[in-house]
This record gives sequence, structure tokens and C-alpha cells, in this order.
Amino acid sequence: MAKIATSKKQNKSATKFLKAFAPFKSKELKDAKLVIETLLDCIKTGDLESFREVLVAHLMTVNKMSLASRAGIGRRTLYDLIDPKKEFNPELSTVSAVIKALAA
Repeated sequence: MAKIATSKKQNKSATKFLKAFAPFKSKELKDAKLVIETLLDCIKTGDLESFREVLVAHLMTVNKMSLASRAGIGRRTLYDLIDPKKEFNPELSTVSAVIKALAA
């Protein structure tokens, strides 16, 4: 059985192909009181699309593990809310838990 030759040359890292992640840096998105007011206004007007956009933008700026533990929901639930491929149809208990955790 013949021995397979291995290359002594190491491959270069593929870091030049990676895209840099630029998180949202808006101060308004990190302001929990402003986000709560906006979410409640979206609920009053029945604008589900704006509700999702504001909630997702805020969730992208905060620590999801901390928010999930304060809200008493699973971290995976927050990631499901963020996922654009999934249908946005959260339960009322989930929405109220997130808003309550933001207010705390």
C-alpha cells in the first residue's frame, strides 16, 4: 500500500472572505423606554410589520441571554423572533414577557 503524500505548506486563512459584522449602534434602539413606547404604539395602531422591525432591531442591540432570563423565556424563542425566514406570530405571553423585561 502506497503512502499518501501530505503537503508541508499550510493554507492561508480565509479571513479575507469573511464579512465584518457591524452591530446596530443607534442610541435610540438601546433606549428601552423609547422602544417600549414605540412597541405599544404599534400595538395600538395594529401595525405588526413595524412592531417586528422595532423589536428585531432592539433585540439585535441587547444581550439576548440576559433579556431571555429576565423575561423568563427561552433564548431560542428570541432568536426565532429575529429569524426572517420564520413566520412572525409570537404568542401574547411572549410579547408581554419581553415588554415586561424591557420595562424592568
